[in-house]
Amino acid sequence: MRVTKDFKKFLSEMFLGIFIVTSINPAPALRANDNDRITSPLKQISKLECRFKNWWELSSSCKQDLPTLKTKDYEKYAKKDWGYNDFTRIYTVLWGSSYKYGWDVWNGWHMWTDIATSKWTPVYSIARWVVLNAKYMSSLWNNVSVEHTINGKTVVSNYSHLSKINVSEWQVVNVWQKIGEVGSTGNSTWNHLHFQIDLDTPFHPYYHDYNKCPYSYYKVTEEWLCFNELNKNTIDPLLFLETSGKVLDNIKVTKVSRKSISSSSSNTVKNNTNLDIFSKTVYVWYPTTDVKEVQKIYREMWVYKWEITWDYNDITEDIIEYQISTWVIKNRNENWAGWFGPKTRTQTKKDYKNHLAWNSNTSNQDIEVETKVETKKISRKNLLTREEIEAREVKDFLKKYNVDLNLRNVWWNIKLWETAYIDLKITDRKWKAFKWSMPWWMTFIVDNTKLQVFPQKLYYFTDGKRTIQLKGLTLWDTNLHVRIWATNIETIPIKVYNSSSTIVPESWVIVWNNKIVMWDSKTSIILLKDKNGKKLINLEYANNFKLQTSEWLKVCMKSWTIKNIKKVYNSKCRNEDYKDYVDFSYQDTVWWLVIFDYKAYGRNAKVEIINTTKNKTLSSKKIAVVNPKGLKSDYNYKTEVVQLLEEWIADWLSRWYFLEERPLKEYDALSWIRNSLIKMNEDPEFYSMKKEIENNLRAVFKKRQSTSKRKTIDREDLLVYAHDYLLLNKNTTNSRKDYKDLDETLNNKVSRVFDEKTNWKDKFGSNYFRPWEDVTRWEWTYLLAKTMEKNKQVFLTLK
Repeated sequence: MRVTKDFKKFLSEMFLGIFIVTSINPAPALRANDNDRITSPLKQISKLECRFKNWWELSSSCKQDLPTLKTKDYEKYAKKDWGYNDFTRIYTVLWGSSYKYGWDVWNGWHMWTDIATSKWTPVYSIARWVVLNAKYMSSLWNNVSVEHTINGKTVVSNYSHLSKINVSEWQVVNVWQKIGEVGSTGNSTWNHLHFQIDLDTPFHPYYHDYNKCPYSYYKVTEEWLCFNELNKNTIDPLLFLETSGKVLDNIKVTKVSRKSISSSSSNTVKNNTNLDIFSKTVYVWYPTTDVKEVQKIYREMWVYKWEITWDYNDITEDIIEYQISTWVIKNRNENWAGWFGPKTRTQTKKDYKNHLAWNSNTSNQDIEVETKVETKKISRKNLLTREEIEAREVKDFLKKYNVDLNLRNVWWNIKLWETAYIDLKITDRKWKAFKWSMPWWMTFIVDNTKLQVFPQKLYYFTDGKRTIQLKGLTLWDTNLHVRIWATNIETIPIKVYNSSSTIVPESWVIVWNNKIVMWDSKTSIILLKDKNGKKLINLEYANNFKLQTSEWLKVCMKSWTIKNIKKVYNSKCRNEDYKDYVDFSYQDTVWWLVIFDYKAYGRNAKVEIINTTKNKTLSSKKIAVVNPKGLKSDYNYKTEVVQLLEEWIADWLSRWYFLEERPLKEYDALSWIRNSLIKMNEDPEFYSMKKEIENNLRAVFKKRQSTSKRKTIDREDLLVYAHDYLLLNKNTTNSRKDYKDLDETLNNKVSRVFDEKTNWKDKFGSNYFRPWEDVTRWEWTYLLAKTMEKNKQVFLTLK
């Protein structure tokens, strides 16, 4: 509805005070100079690094005064840092520019200025007077238009894409009065304020007349079509602010005539649109001719701003946003989200007819404007396109936020015709949920004839989480590409399989270290593959298998449920759990993963997978086995250390070091004795002493149970342990060698354990045993090795 001059005069002279007092949202008290005052629509905006957050969440350090952009500096900032600077990122598109370049002044048909800031940023009236409209409008969504009289001329300021409107129609507002809050509603990308200054035109915000300029919105904005119409109906809003409205002195409106609105205008279709489409349901698999009509209608209404592609997937997300904005659906998870169905058709038809009526009435204007206003034209040469700027924005976004995608329960293989779900989560570096608009659409790119993805585009997040639905339409191996703008976030391998088909692994891939220190233990994972080389993740496979090792490698297979996979992976096997091979089938795995520990104690270690059902070896893998770090070739006891490591007697490495010079703990000493007895018990040569060995094993186990893991042991105690637990024939003695610091009893034990050539390898070793001194780890390997040799010699002699 148009506010006439007579009514404005009546309003100002008779009822202005009543409006101020009784208005639901009264205007602030006027000051002497407020009648002519003009100011910016935004007092403060968010800083660029904070613009994804809501205004009320911002700290003072995240806010800044709106920087003033002067028209003389358009070219300066268009070139500064190749057009990627604070000004071009705040004032994203200038008046008279194109959407493609944003700052190519006098090369496009952009009737307003877009100012980027956080959602809910307060928006203020730039000057005093009457609100013409404050309502939802197609494409612009929440819009406020305020009429002003400036320097004797009528202009209208327009504020669009608002998240909230704080005023109502016919309300009198003052300069700096809050009229709404910034949003990204309607046909909008990112939270921003659409700020537009119209001259005295019949409808606001002003939009081009299809009768006088019969082109699509995209062609008009990108190709500088009908620029004269723009230039005589709107004015650069930043120039208007910069001159405090004095730019109007250079504009002369000589004639304005308005014809009555035809009651039938809303039914007049002048763009060859087929209104029969409103009686049809349209979705992804429907005829392309119908898809084309739907895309045309929504593009005319500014809901859809892309090319007519005949592909419904290109418009699905825009329709969902339209459905939510018009309350056709409550959220995007409803069954008919994205469908051009009955409720959506009814609402669209209503809005489309209003849109046609609006265009019909704008065509009734006859305005002749003489203007001397001209802004220096900026060439597109060397300008960054909006796409290139968006790519930079996306890069900055991904530095600040984590994007996590998890295919719920089934990993990356899904059953034919069953629905699987991807859980998407976006958090900042402190793991706080992302709750705002992204710098660009997140898209899911795949062959839609083989894999259905819904939704295919995402933009706004309320809690940092979204759920993506996948449905396999045919048996297929493919990749699902997840992108923000042109940046690939993740490529997800997808296998659509038929659960009734039998899958037999034909090859495998192993995840392990290609080098291991002797007697160290590592954890590995094996993934089996089908004949096409596809990893069998979450796929039940047939046949039985054997994980076979070489002579110098042992394995221990670990199993539990997938929910406990971290515990399974991090658990450690006991020494007695290691085997030369393990048999398994799908039921023995952690859902599909073969998880095992492996321990090498020789040079030629390898592992292989054998299909025992088919008696077929899939393949084998070798692993390099190295000595512990720091074990130099000239060390006195190196030979004995390596010997006992290879025989699985000595153990316990720390970060690949044997720690040979560290004092031996009593607990470790008893453990190594136990390992020695186990080795002897497995050796046929000691079969006759099996009972005594088993008795000693029980005694050692009991002794170890009551021993501290921190207590060290001296040479005398170690000699006693070796003599009492390991020496199986205590009646044999060597030629006697008396140590000066041992009594007769201990010298007798030494003579049974050592031979005449065996002494400690130090400068005192030939005469002094030094029973009080702590034993080092490699001295104990030396004593154990000699004791085992003595046992061997005794039993060979007996035979």
